[in-house]
This record gives sequence, C-alpha cells and structure tokens, in this order.
Amino acid sequence: MLFDSLCRTDRATTQRYSSTIALVAVLMCCGTSFADDWVTLFDGKSLDGWKPSRDNTQFALTDSVIIGTSSGQTQFLHTVEEYGDFELELEVKLHDTDLNSGIQIRTKLTRTNDAGKVRPSVHGPQVDIGKSPGRSGHIFNQGNGAWITPKEDLARNELMVNRKWNKLRVLAAGPRIQTWINGEQVADVTDDEAYAKYSSGVIALQVHGVKKSPETARHVSFRSIRVRKVESASGR
Repeated sequence: MLFDSLCRTDRATTQRYSSTIALVAVLMCCGTSFADDWVTLFDGKSLDGWKPSRDNTQFALTDSVIIGTSSGQTQFLHTVEEYGDFELELEVKLHDTDLNSGIQIRTKLTRTNDAGKVRPSVHGPQVDIGKSPGRSGHIFNQGNGAWITPKEDLARNELMVNRKWNKLRVLAAGPRIQTWINGEQVADVTDDEAYAKYSSGVIALQVHGVKKSPETARHVSFRSIRVRKVESASGR
C-alpha cells in the first residue's frame, strides 16, 4: 500500500512538472513573459469587479459559483477592468447541453453609428463553450456573425465533459490567441485584423439566449476565475 501511494505521488508530481515545462515552452514560443502575478477575478464570495450588461439579472452568486440563467436574449456579466495581453484560467460547467455559452475577451460594450450615436452592444472575440462534441475552445467574433478561427481549423472536438466542471485556459498575446480545455490545446489563431479592432477590452461570461425560451430555464456555472497580465515580445 505504501509503495502504491508513493508511486501515485511520484506520478502526480511528474504530471505537475510536465505541465509546468509545457507552459514554459508555450510562453517561449509565443515570445511572452509574465508581467504580474495571478489576480483573482472571482473568489466565490462576491461579484465585486463585475457588472451585468444592460443591467440584466441573469447572473447570480449561488453556492460560491456564478450561475447564468437563460432567457430569450443573450446576456453577459463583464469585468469592470479591461485587459489586453493576458493569461486567463477558469472552470465552467454547462448544466444543459442545449445551451451555448462563451468567454468574451478583449471585448467592447458599445458601438457608435455613423451619426455618432452610441448604443450598448457587446462585440469582440469569444471563446466558444458548448456541448461535446462541438466547437468549444474555438474563437468566435461575437456581435459580428463570424468565426475568427479559420474555417479549415474549425474542427469539432470532445474535450468538454458534458454536465461536469471543465478547466479553460486562454493566452492572448498580441494578435495571437491560444486556448486549452482540460489541458488539451484547441485553438492557436493569429489574426492581425481582429487584433486591430480588439487589442483590449473586458472579459465577460455569456449565457446564450434560448429562442422561444422554454418554461424550464437552462444554466451554466463559472468558478475559480483568475488572470495575469503578460508582456508580448512584439511589444504590442
């Protein structure tokens, strides 16, 4: 029993070291370095630092997690602070597989029309979250009706575990955005055009609208949200 326990400990330690080495390799490849320590965006105790889009009431703090409840419209809960180059980690669980969600990054909250009138509008890069198999982890251009992930790379995957907690990691450095689900990389996209429009902005949690919203609401939960800023070697 003791031998088995030691073996399990050694394997766990090896896995942690391997993950650390892999992360260092990714950062070296990206030409990035950490500018700050981790900052907790959600600690399970309050929604300080977060604000609902259009003052919606679809997000609530319940049992130390943020729960998003579906309605007829897509709604967001966004950070007050804006972020440019950063690494983001969080855990997410879709309670219902017929509900779509996502994590907005570098996102804008308003649009200005040709007449100079400003109106509320959430738009920018989104890390898609949906049922498995699906396109979770790929980058969608929320509010603009298109994918940032190139069509030829938009492969379906089974990395999300339905109705279970899943770990999501995002690394945004200059025009390059990379994503991982449960330790496996999904997207690696460099898009200068998207970066020119969305070099910085808020981080936001999404609960997608459900057409002809059913009597029973759909739910998505978020927890353990943290971020740290990085510096890109490109100087962007």
